Order: sequence, then structure tokens, then C-alpha cells
Amino acid sequence: MTTRRRARRVVPALLAALALSLGVGLPQATWASAHPRAEGKPLPAPHKVHLSEPKVVNPSGHAEPKVRKNRRNQGPLPTIPREKLAELKAEAAKHPARQRPGRTGGNRAGKLAPPPSQGSFDGLGQPCCLMPPDTHGAVSKGYFVEVTNAGIGVFNKSDGALIKNVSLASFFGYDTQEIFDPRVVYDRTWNRWVVSAEAFPEDQDVQKVFYAVSTSSNPTGSFSVYTFDPPEEPATGDFYDFPQLGLDQDAVIVTANVFRPTELGYDYIGSRAFGMAKADLYNGRFTDFRYFDLGLSGTVAPPVVEDDNSSAFLVAAYPMADRLSLFKATGLGRSDDTVVRQPDVPVTAYTVPPSARQPGTNAVLDTLDARFQNNSTQIGNQLLNVHTVNDGGFPTPKWYQINTDTSTVSAGGEVTESPDSDDFNPSVAGSAVGGTLDNPIGRMFFTWSSTNVTSTPHQVRVKSGGRLGTDAPDVLGGNTHSTASTFYAPLGENQVQRWGDYSAVTINPSATGTCVAGSRAYVVNERQTGTDSWGSRIGRLGFC
Repeated sequence: MTTRRRARRVVPALLAALALSLGVGLPQATWASAHPRAEGKPLPAPHKVHLSEPKVVNPSGHAEPKVRKNRRNQGPLPTIPREKLAELKAEAAKHPARQRPGRTGGNRAGKLAPPPSQGSFDGLGQPCCLMPPDTHGAVSKGYFVEVTNAGIGVFNKSDGALIKNVSLASFFGYDTQEIFDPRVVYDRTWNRWVVSAEAFPEDQDVQKVFYAVSTSSNPTGSFSVYTFDPPEEPATGDFYDFPQLGLDQDAVIVTANVFRPTELGYDYIGSRAFGMAKADLYNGRFTDFRYFDLGLSGTVAPPVVEDDNSSAFLVAAYPMADRLSLFKATGLGRSDDTVVRQPDVPVTAYTVPPSARQPGTNAVLDTLDARFQNNSTQIGNQLLNVHTVNDGGFPTPKWYQINTDTSTVSAGGEVTESPDSDDFNPSVAGSAVGGTLDNPIGRMFFTWSSTNVTSTPHQVRVKSGGRLGTDAPDVLGGNTHSTASTFYAPLGENQVQRWGDYSAVTINPSATGTCVAGSRAYVVNERQTGTDSWGSRIGRLGFC
């Protein structure tokens, strides 16, 4: 499962104090700069991922998951010590501003053409437990597939009808431990669905990770299900957490964080990545793949590569920094694949966001720790992603478009409902429609969550919005697909309530009339259906 927080400009003294408390020198006043970097050198791959022989299944039914009360609310483990994360969160919430600095109710100068909503419908829900939902989804020409900790739902994308609903336990044929952190991507090139998830450890030697690949473009049909145990490196008991899922033309790309148990909890020992060859996965063959050590880079997001680039770029945002980590992966899934660290990408210094406030309660919503929660979009030499940071005491999504040739930010901005809203749990996807040689990402689509406790109080909303490549950098306002009628507090007052862990945006691959494929998108995000129950909402939006 997952957790969230926001970040913004950082006081250098605070960053330095954190580094000193951890025994780390900070020559450039940021946490990220304290970690050694081996730019230009291939990273080690000392282990291999050994996939099981796949089982072809067509699961049905909704077996009850085994929910363990002491685990159901565990978020993604942070890549800095929990007590330090709590200090940063407390600092971010000390003096919330009445309005974000520089925000006066409108975007910066420039053309603005937000894509209007094209409707929405309810996704999966859960009356209790299994918090947060870990909501994710993907769209094809005929279907929308949503995955949550409660199960997998297949919807007719035109009318929102739920066609199939299967629990994770039934889908993967496993109920020894609770399954969580589900993700799904649709491969538009080969018309295959890829679903992933993991389970809590069975013991210090066994933790199951699952991958399922559809045998056709129909997600109601059969899947080939693979499993593996994360390599032990070399100690036993390591915990594999927050895996993400991406694609290039030849491989399914996986990233994850790895933690080592201690007497006091878990220590972050690094992030990992590997590529699984589509030629093997999609044809029901089992094999092994090199398991790359990305070091102490923080949570790493893989890309969905939208062209035939032989290299995929992975990016990470640490909980507080003035730079992003960038990796170039070439030939993933092959015997000679490599991952090479690139020069860091300088950005405006940021730190973790405060929790999101709700009207009528002291219970706040979790905004995680400034990590990239979802995969990136890669088109040409441009890489697009978004994370939540602290902007003047407000949790605020910040997006970056990175030039992978120069390791620089070519464009960037914020995503907010209003100048005084709390905005969080974002994701973004880009499209080549309308792109140019200089800026190949011509369309951007976002989803996020929003609350407001000041000028126009409202409970949590499901939001969506977007911009053309020629629009102003900030996205303001957006579409509202759902607004809760009461606050969310299943854990009680004065508590941080688990929320979302992630959301998803995917580009609609269908053309309609004069609207070309790539001009519209589908979003999915958590919504709240009661004080202690969650649901989800699937929305459509587009520029035509």
C-alpha cells in the first residue's frame, strides 16, 4: 500500500539540520546531494529475478481477502527515517498561508485551454478496511480496468457498466497473506494487459510478488500469472515495497524500494529496477532477468515509453532536495541490458507537504512524502511526471517535463483547484498529439484530490485537468468528478487518515470522428462514500 506528503521551497538550515542529525554531510544543502553518485557508470546487477512457470487462469468470484488489522493501514515505507519524516511534516504544517505565494486566482500569463469533462462513473469501493484503496487503472479501445486493494474491476468504458469484479486473492490464486500495491498498464502496441501486486511476507525467506499478463486484448478473458520471490541481498527478511509498473517497446519495467528489518522497524537499503522481456511474458515463457541496484536514490518511477526509443529513463524525487535523480536504462529485458545514472536534474528546492485539511474535523488526509507515486510518460527526449510538495503551507502537485539529453527541466508548473485549496494524490500522462520537434509532448492530462477549509470550504474532491504544450504552466481549477458530503475519518479524530496512495491517468487510444487518438484521457482516483468508507471515481476528459 502507499502514503503521501507534499513539498516546496526548503529552508537550507532545516535541510542541513536533518542531514546532520543523520550523520550526513550536506555540501549543497540538500538531502539528495548527500548521496554518492556514479554518473556515467553502469549500475550493478548482482542478482536475478527468477519468474515462476506461468499458470493460465480465467479467475472469477470475489474471495474475501485476509485482512490483518495490524497491517491494513500500513502505507509505503518512507526512504528516510519515520521520525525525520514526522518532523518535516510537522514543520510543513506549522504556519499554513492564507494563499499560495504568487497565486492571485489565475494562472501565469499565457494561453489556457483546459480540457472539459466528458463524464464520469463510479469505480470500485469498499465499505470498510483495506485502507487506502491503492487506486490505479488503464484504458483500452473497449474497456477500463481498475485495480484496488479490494480487487480488479473491468468496465465497459463507454457506459461505465461493471462487467467483471474479482478479488486480488481470486485473481492471483493466493490467500496465504494479504495482497496489496496493485498496478495495471495496457500495452497499446501488443494489446495486452499487465497487472502487478505483492503480498506481505510469509516469513523471513518468502515474499510473493505477482505479475499477470492477458492472453488477448480482452481483460475478461484468460491471464498468464507469474510469481517470484525478491532476491535476498544477501540478508533474509528484506521487504520489497511500493513496486511501480512501466513499459517500453521491448520490456515491462518494474521499480521498487527495498527495506531491511531492524529491532525498531525497517531501514531503507535502496531501490531496485528490472525489465521483463515482453517476448517471454506475452508468450507464456518463464525466465530470469537482471535485478539492478539503483542505490539510495529514493522511490524511482519507471516510464511508459510512447515511441520506439531503445532507452527508458527512470526518475526519483527524494523527500527533500533541490534535484531529481535520473537513470538511463537500455535494452531492458535482454541479457546485455544496462542502467546508467545520469547527471542529476536541478529543480527548485522542495520538501515534504503538510497533510490535507478537511472542514469540520481535526482529522487530516495523508499526502505522502514528495515521491513520484506513478509512472512517467516518455516521448522523444522528454520525460513527464508529478509529485506533491509544500508550497507556502499547502500540499501542492508540482509537475516537471525533463529533457533527458541535458538533464534539465524544460517546463514545469503547479496543479491546484484554487489559490487556497489543499491539493494532493496526483498523477499525469502526456500525449504526442500537438507536439513539435522542440516539444514532443503536446497534451497533458492530470488527476488529483482537493479539499478547502478557507474561502470555499468543501470536502475531498476527485479532480481532473490538463494543458496544451502552448498553455500557461500552471493548471488551475479543473473538472470536479466527485465531492464528498462529509469528512473522512475512519481512524478517528486527530489522526492522519490514509488516502489514495496513488491514482492514475491513461491516454484514450480510440479516435472518434474528428477527434484523433491521444486527445482524450481517462482518470481514476479515490473518492469518499462515508466517514469511514471509500470508493473511487473514473472520469473522462479531452480537448475534443
